[in-house]
This record gives sequence, structure tokens and C-alpha cells, in this order.
Amino acid sequence: MSFSDKSAIAPVIIEELDENALSNMNVDMTEFIEAKALEIKDVSENVISDVYSNQNSSVMDINPEAEDHDILITADEEDQLTKQFLNGELTFSEYSSRMDQDVDLETAEFDISRNDLENEEAEINKTVQSKTSKSQSGGQVRHKRKKRTLPPALQGLMGEANLRYARGDTELAAQICMEIIRQVPSAPEPFHTLAMIYESDQPEKSLQFALIAAHLSPKDADQWVRLANMSLESGNIKQAITCFNKAIQANPKDITLYETRARLLDRNGDKRAYLKGFLKLVHQLDPEDGQNIIKYAKMLAKRYMEENNSEQALEAMENIFSKCPSFITLEEVNIMTEILIALKKFKRCLNILTTYTSIWVKYKTDDTQEFDLITKKSGNEKKEESEDQNICEIDSCGIPDDVVVDLKAKFLITLIELNQMKLAESLLPKFYFNENPEISGDLFLDIAEALMGKKEFKQALMLLEPLVNSNNYSLAAVWLRHAECWVGCKDLQKAIKSYEVVKQLSPQHLGARTALAKLYQLKGQYNKAIEVLHQDPESDTLDPQVIYQRTLLLFKVKRYDEYFQSGMLLFSRHCANIRNKVELNALTRAYVVRQRLETLQLHRLSRGEKLEEENAPSFLNNTELNEKKEFLLLLQMCKLACTLKKYGFLQRICFSALTSKRFEKRNSHIMFLCLLSCIYNNDSYHGYNIVRQIIRVCQKPNSWNLLNIIIQKAEDCRHNRFIMRLLGREDVFSYLNIMHANNCLISGTYKYALNDYISLFKVVPSALLALLIGVTLLQMSCQKLSAKKNQLVIQAIAFLKKYAQLRNEDGEQEACYNMGRAFHQIGLLPAAVHFYKLVLNKDSGDLIKKNSYLLDLRKEAAFNLHLIYLQSENYLLARMYLENYITI
Repeated sequence: MSFSDKSAIAPVIIEELDENALSNMNVDMTEFIEAKALEIKDVSENVISDVYSNQNSSVMDINPEAEDHDILITADEEDQLTKQFLNGELTFSEYSSRMDQDVDLETAEFDISRNDLENEEAEINKTVQSKTSKSQSGGQVRHKRKKRTLPPALQGLMGEANLRYARGDTELAAQICMEIIRQVPSAPEPFHTLAMIYESDQPEKSLQFALIAAHLSPKDADQWVRLANMSLESGNIKQAITCFNKAIQANPKDITLYETRARLLDRNGDKRAYLKGFLKLVHQLDPEDGQNIIKYAKMLAKRYMEENNSEQALEAMENIFSKCPSFITLEEVNIMTEILIALKKFKRCLNILTTYTSIWVKYKTDDTQEFDLITKKSGNEKKEESEDQNICEIDSCGIPDDVVVDLKAKFLITLIELNQMKLAESLLPKFYFNENPEISGDLFLDIAEALMGKKEFKQALMLLEPLVNSNNYSLAAVWLRHAECWVGCKDLQKAIKSYEVVKQLSPQHLGARTALAKLYQLKGQYNKAIEVLHQDPESDTLDPQVIYQRTLLLFKVKRYDEYFQSGMLLFSRHCANIRNKVELNALTRAYVVRQRLETLQLHRLSRGEKLEEENAPSFLNNTELNEKKEFLLLLQMCKLACTLKKYGFLQRICFSALTSKRFEKRNSHIMFLCLLSCIYNNDSYHGYNIVRQIIRVCQKPNSWNLLNIIIQKAEDCRHNRFIMRLLGREDVFSYLNIMHANNCLISGTYKYALNDYISLFKVVPSALLALLIGVTLLQMSCQKLSAKKNQLVIQAIAFLKKYAQLRNEDGEQEACYNMGRAFHQIGLLPAAVHFYKLVLNKDSGDLIKKNSYLLDLRKEAAFNLHLIYLQSENYLLARMYLENYITI
């Protein structure tokens, strides 16, 4: 808080007092005597900074040697916090929290443990003592509180300030207070006076000074309540809550303070602090306040049970049983036992029931001598634990008729959970014959569920049968337990009937439908299982697990169209829907999923399309499929689409998977699938975009083969520039050089091709390169304007002979056929006929015989012979070769 509004105040003359001389002089502390004066200048602008920066240099400091260095450091920090609060840099909640770091009262207020809440003040003192001992052992001293009282010299000065305020001289009174604050910043009196000074014209500043004064004298609960009300009037709820926190610390047993703070916390939306505040109140109250303990403990228990927080609910109820056992009624027993059953503390529950009701239990000891143990508890938990340890086995028990039905049910559940099945079975008939299921149906269901947990399905059915036939409890949840019991009894037909009822009563219950579908599968009725698992994408919230199971069943019964639709619906959770083939270009140019999605969105924006799909189905978030299983389903769908030759769908599903963040770690695998789909669907444009990225990452022979396949089907020449860019980075011999030479050969630049082939052949001679050189020389010899055609033909035949030599025996048929093709091309027909006949007459190798549908060239050679004989008008021989070797 700045003080710029007092920049025009004149210097004030204040007497410099000597504390030691007070005892020898009669000084009227209400009057000033002119003497050697100290001028206080520029109070208005820099009063806070001057007060805090000149502490050690001022001649009016009181006994600076009396404080050690560490305490001065702590004082500096507190003064700095006060300055920040007054300047509006901190709220009061933050200021109070930081000032209380040595004894964190705010934490003590809201971080309550079960063991130390009964004596909070003693625990806080213990904390302070432990921290002080740490400081004495060599740690930094930060936890010593400075003195709050003014020395005698400044007490008189404080009285003068109050006198000036009473006379109306508020400016001088404010300056005196600031001087006192400079010397003893931990004293509350000057802050009180400043709050009164600014109360009329500057209420916000007055409230700030009052808050600091209250913080420096925190034991006045009424003062904190007044400040809380003032904070509420100014609309600062959080500050009001902080003030009530301080008031409760000052008077921890005032119930009205807790209730008022609870209303503010509820209004502020802080339910957690709301409940913990009442929990602290319950711990603070004495046994004499039994009614209030029961009231608030029950309220807390119910609220915590609604939030499924049984541990906190038990902590609240423990106060009733430990502090005021004489006030306990059956209602408290019922709540306590319900909590204990939820926490599976069944022995404790048994002790509570036998202590506060007429239920009796007889136990056996280890030496097999029976004794009656009718538990009479005082609420001491340690005593209960010791008695639990003495319990070995229950010999007998009984439930009098006067026990309320709720506690009867809880006693039966406790026996079942303690594995006392014989005793429970002896008491169960009396329960379900005497009690009305129309009224106590929820208790019947609780006991049945406990029996099901112990796999006592027949006993559970005895309790469930009256419920499913009743009017009030023939509900889906009851029928579901009924069906599960029949499954446990291995009667599938009756289980199916019960599940069908669940399906009718609750069509959205996916768990029941999944279980029913599994039963139909066990009986081999797959179509019924598929029908049960059907979900409407337009109206239902879809469960991915159910869709996955239905998809597998559709594949099993070979309903492939529905199978593909169901699979695409499942993948639509994390895959973008490809609307048209134009969008494929946005997906093939990026390598990361995030970039693909961004590019796809920009593409749709540029076309004025909506980014999200209209009427897109919604999915449950609480269930998630295994990523590996889902990816295997994707592979299965791709394989089936390829088998059925649905190449367009294959391409759609593969490119959709490219946009999945769920499959991001399988990016390379999916890209390979996309490339295959482009090859099968004759989409060389997008296939080239993908294979180019694969080449950049993985330059292996298979990658170059895939690029070569795409190039053969390409309708453009983009690959030429790509190959030329990569050519300079490769070794002397590589697949890229051969592909470049092939491009030159296909484009008609034979000299460039021949130069590359010859260079490669010199480095690594191979049959393929010899064949390519021979083919290139033949193409050059066939050009209209080429010179020295005879030499070109001779060189071509020489390389073809070299090619034939380099081929092994398995390639002999291929070599003869290619020689025949070469002579056939240049018009040397007798030589061509000779090589074609060698193809027909020579025995094929084992490799060709095993793969004749791929490698056998006899049909091709016979067809070419037929063409030669047709040209020479020898129709009989031409027909003979057709009939002998080419027969359909």
C-alpha cells in the first residue's frame, strides 16, 4: 500500500528517548520536550521502504545487540512480507500463510490426522519445540517469535499517538505509528491505531492495518470475526474464510464459527475444506458435547459415504464410539457397521454388533475350552484389536427377534465374510422366510452378493428368487445377479433367460449384453450373439470393447461387409475419416501424425469444409482396448480386403490408420501397408510420395525394389529429379545408379545409359548389366541415324554372349530366349529360330519346374516361332507350334 497521499506532510520533531534514563528521571510520557531532534522526511512516498531499509542505521533502535543475527534475518523477512501486503502484492491469505511457516497453523487446520487431532495445541507445541531443537543443533534459526510488546520508551510514544488521534491530529498520529512500526514491527498497537485513523476515509487501508494487528495478536477470536464480517462486506470471501480460520484457532470449540466458515466454504465451492473443517470440530469437541459430536459425525459419515470415501467416514464415526458411547443408538450402529463392511473390517463389525445389540456369539479358545465372550466395549480400539486376536473360531451364535432387520442382514454378511458358512446357512432360512422381500429387498440383495463372493450360488439363488418375483425389486440389477448365479451353477439356458430380462429392462447395460453374447457363443449361436452386441451409433454411447467383440464375430460368420463397417467404426475413435482421394495428398507428405492431422485440417479449411465429422458417434472413455489387439484387427482387415480384391477399401483403411495417434509407434509398418495398397490400387502418385519417405529412412534392396515397382506404373517423371538428388550421395555401385541408367534407357538417351552401365560393369560384372548393355547397343543400332550399325550389333551380340555365360544352369532357358529375342529384333531370323528351338528342346531346371507358371518361357518362345513362320508364309509349322505349346 503506497502512501503517496501524504507527500506534503512537513517534518516532525520527535524527542530521542533514552530507555536507561527513565528510572532516574520523571518524564511525562504524554508530552514532547524539544531537544536534539530526529527529522522524519518523505514519510509519504517511501515510508515503507525507508522503515525497512534503515533499521540498523537508525539512532533510535532499541538494543540492537540484544537480538542475534538469525533473528534479525527472520525479522527482515516478516517486514518484507508486511510491506508486500500493504502494497497490494499479497492477499491476506497468502500473507498469513507465509508468516505462519514456522508453525503452519493453516496446515494444522486442514491437514488433520487421526492420531493427533484430539490434542492439537499440544501437538503444535511439540512441533515448535522440535524445530527449536533443530535450530540449536546447527540448523538455521527461523522459528523464534519476536517480542510483541513495546518497550517502555515506545509505550509512551504509542500513548502520544493515541492522544494525537483523539485530538484530531491524525497525520501526526499516523507518522508516530509508522516510526514505532519501524522500530518494533511485530507490535500490534500501532497497527490498531492506524486502522482507526483510516477507518473513515480509507476503509480498505484500514482493513489491511486491522488484519495485520489481528495477526500480531491472534488470540482474540471476536476481533477475527469482526474482520471476517468486514471482508464479507467488501466481497472478499477467501479473506473472510482465512479470518474464520484464525478465529477457530483462537477458540477451537466455538461451534458457530465452524458453521459460519462451512457456509462460506460451501459458497466458495471448496467441499474438501468444508468437510475437513467439521472433522476438526468433531475432534475438538469434548465428550460433554455428545449431541453435537453425533450430529456432525453422522453428517460427515454420510457425506463421505456418498463420495465412496469410507476411510474418512470411519474416522468421523470413531469419535462417537470413542467419546460418547452412552449416546449411541441403533442408527449409529447401523452406519458404523455399514462403513466397516465396506472397508472389509468384519471382526470389528462383529464386535460392534455384539456390543450394542442383543446379538450374541460364543467363541472357542485355542485350548478348545469354550467360553462365553459377550463383548462389552468402551470404544477403545486397542482393546477391540486385542479381543480380535483372542477370537479363533465361532462356536455358536444367535439373532433375537427384536433385532432390526438391517442389523440382522449385516450380521449375516459378517458371518459369511468371516467364512462361517455353516452358522450363516443355519440362520438364513429364518431370515428369508420371516422378512418381507418387498420391504427389505436391498438387504436380500446385499446378503446374496456376499454369498456370491464366496461362490455359494445356490444359497444366493434362494434369496434372489423372491426378489425377481417381487413387484418392487424385479429390477435389472437383481436379474443380473440372478443370471450370474445361474452361470455359477453352470445352467446356461436359465442364465440366458435371466440375461434376456436384463437386456429388456436395461438396454444400455453393456456388461450384461457382453455376458449374454458370450453365452450364445458357448452354445454356438453366433448370429444371436452379434445381434445382442449391436449398438446404434446415432443414439448410443458406444463401448469399444463391445464393438471389438462384435467385429470378431462378424469375421467368424463371414459377414464381411458388416465386418468392415464395424471395424471402421471402431477405428474412428482415433483415426480420421478420409472423405475423398484428394485428402490422401495431405497425409503422404508428412511423416509425423501431428503434422498429418494439421495438414488435413488446413486442406479442409481451404476447401470450406467442416473439420469434424457430422453426427460422429460418441464412445465411452472408461474402457480401452489393448493396442496390440486392435492393430492385429487392422492387419486382419487389410489381409481380407486384399484377398477379396477390395483395393479401394484397403487404401482407405491404411491411410486412415496414418492419422492415428494410438498407432503412432507403428508408423513405419502402417506406411508400408499404405504403399502396398497404392501398388494394388494402381495409385502410383501417392505411392511415390510414400516410397520416397521410406527410401529416405531405409535404403535397402527391398526399398529400391518397391520404388522400381512404383516407377514402372508412374504416369509422371517426378522420380527422375529425386534419383538425381540422391545420386551424388551414393557409392560407385548401387541400385540407384542402375535405376538412373534404366531411366536414361527408357527415355531414349542411350549414350547416358550405356555410359552408366559400362561404368558399373567394370566395377562389378554381372549378367543383368551385360544384358542391359546388350539391349542398349541393340536399341542404338536400330536408330535411323546411328553410324557404324554393324559394330554396334557385333558389340551387342558380344555382351549378350557374356550375359549367357554369367547365367547359371537355372537361367539357361532365359538366356536362350533373350538371345532369340535379340536376333529376332534385328531381323536375323535363322539365328532367332535356333535359340527359340533351344528353349523348347532343352530340359528345364528344377527351379523352373517348381515354378513353371512364373518362370517357364516355352509358351513365349513357341509364340515367337509362330510369328516367324507366319511371316515366311509357312502356316502349317506356325499352326503346329500353336497347337503343341499354346493350348487353352
